[in-house]
Amino acid sequence: MNFTVGIDSIQLQVEVLEGERQRAIFNDIKKALSSTFSSLYGFETYKKKNLSIYTFFTAGTRILELKTGGYLSGHHGNKNRYTIYYISIEMAGLKRYDATTDKLSLDSLVRVVAYLNTNMIGFNVNSLDVYVDMQCPFAFTYAFCNKKASGVKYHSVYEPQPYATSHYIEKYDHTHKRVMKRAYLYNKSVKEGNINRIITRFELKLQPRFFSKFNYFAWGGLRDELDRYHILYFPTLQDKEIALWQYAQYGHLIRRRDLYKLGLDRYRVIPDTSKLEDFLMELINIHEHELNLPHMLIPSIFRGISQMYD
Repeated sequence: MNFTVGIDSIQLQVEVLEGERQRAIFNDIKKALSSTFSSLYGFETYKKKNLSIYTFFTAGTRILELKTGGYLSGHHGNKNRYTIYYISIEMAGLKRYDATTDKLSLDSLVRVVAYLNTNMIGFNVNSLDVYVDMQCPFAFTYAFCNKKASGVKYHSVYEPQPYATSHYIEKYDHTHKRVMKRAYLYNKSVKEGNINRIITRFELKLQPRFFSKFNYFAWGGLRDELDRYHILYFPTLQDKEIALWQYAQYGHLIRRRDLYKLGLDRYRVIPDTSKLEDFLMELINIHEHELNLPHMLIPSIFRGISQMYD
């Protein structure tokens, strides 16, 4: 069974102390994207004082969203709080199995970061979605968390799921925006509807609370986060039935380091995240002079991970 590993969505955040500075950067990002890519068009969907949402599309497909806003610094009891103005840059998806759209999404991300770095505008990664795409039917897969966090509830093996083509690992319901991370399996082919191949996706969503606590740029950080999950592929449904029955019976009694005794490792998909981490490190250092503007050819440092987007 073949599988690929990549980054699907990423959200960057710029924070400044002046509203005028916020608006200037916001307008410059819009100009940089519009002047570089003729196939992008955008419009404002919401505007009120320092709050604004501007969305870029191509052929009816959303590529990225720019959002501005503000919040007060520090804790509620601090009398010296001040307003921090932010600009959020959120990519709608980097891997949708449409070559033209995927390339435009990646080019747009690189273009925005190159503008920020060239103009010495600091930014942080605010959220990140890492995917493992398996070329197999959804029914032949399963995933569970092998290093459970305290206070988090998880779906058991035979517990009903809300959707037939999705398997949620954590139980977050409507509180998922307030958690550090969550993961699930789903039938990518069904969700997209226009993919001419069978794809089952495992997706790990690292959310703002995660990045406020951890430094994902530490080498091996993405690998360690994915390693907290067992992503399984079974060659037959009978293999799956037997393995999951054993896990349901004994999994809660076995320590993480002894899970191999259940024989699950023979079915485990182990992603290699080294190219993702290389890509992220190169991304945060890209500058405009490295781009062949206005045609926007991606430098060779990014072509090294092209298998993520082919």
